[in-house]
Amino acid sequence: MIVRARAPLRVSLFGGGTDYPAYFRRLPGAVLGFAINKYLYISALPLNAFVDYDYRLAYSKIETARRIDDIQHPVVRAALKHYHFPRPMDYSFQADLPAQAGLGSSSSFTVAFVRLVSELQGIPRSRLELAKEAVFIEHELLREHVGVQDQFHAAFGGFNRFDFVGDMATITPLNISGPDMRMLARSLLLVFTGEKRHASSVLAEQIDNTAKKKNDADLTHLYRLVGIAADMMETKKDGDLVNELARLLHDAWQVKKKLSSSITNDAIDDLYEHCRAHGALGGKLCGAGAGGFLLMVVPEERRETFIQALGRERCVEFEIDMEGARIV
Repeated sequence: MIVRARAPLRVSLFGGGTDYPAYFRRLPGAVLGFAINKYLYISALPLNAFVDYDYRLAYSKIETARRIDDIQHPVVRAALKHYHFPRPMDYSFQADLPAQAGLGSSSSFTVAFVRLVSELQGIPRSRLELAKEAVFIEHELLREHVGVQDQFHAAFGGFNRFDFVGDMATITPLNISGPDMRMLARSLLLVFTGEKRHASSVLAEQIDNTAKKKNDADLTHLYRLVGIAADMMETKKDGDLVNELARLLHDAWQVKKKLSSSITNDAIDDLYEHCRAHGALGGKLCGAGAGGFLLMVVPEERRETFIQALGRERCVEFEIDMEGARIV
């Protein structure tokens, strides 16, 4: 029987950069963002004894292997070894949006795979446990240069503030009504830059600057914006909410660009200004930088005109996912 897990992608609004151990093990870190109804799916089908391999993986390429150590996909190999799960399986991976696009797909993959293996092993895990397991695999087993917010967004879903201090992580769901949340989603659009990149490689300079405390002032400002934005979104309504969100995102984007020379480039900056010239009030680049998706605040009455100007094929509409990682 096929078992299938999914985990949502995410949009980080504020605080990105403070969720790296090089920062939050010294100073408080926090992020504010939400999961979206665009997903990464992983299916598992037990293999029978008539094939000449024990593992088959189908993602951007097809691979087969006899031993776990021969699996090329790093997350699958590390997780199967870590959980001592040698059962022959055919694993298949699909996603609603492309990988390496600033929406946390790598960590969504890890969370979904942990959820899948947990189901296959009959081991119940809470959302917090899913997030922490994914962080352990990426940070400790694979030594990836990534933050920790993506794993939490993928595991929990919803619209949340996550705080990171030392080894502690806390979750605070945003106190915003369903109608206000839907209104907010209708005022946001993802715009594809046309470039994809691997977050770990883009982040090397930023993490080095953070470790050397060169980014402390800017990261502290981004941390403070998390609290300001959370308070604003719980109190402002309708147009005031949209306008203030756009202003804060624009502020955060100007600061984020200072964290590393590789976060943006002329093409991304030109596209951002092009979006603003056609009705967007403000926004930011999602994820580590250097490509992927821009998140733009576009009032609902300007939405269709904006999409026509930018091109429908590069604009992505979405809703906020409230379920997090699950078996489907």
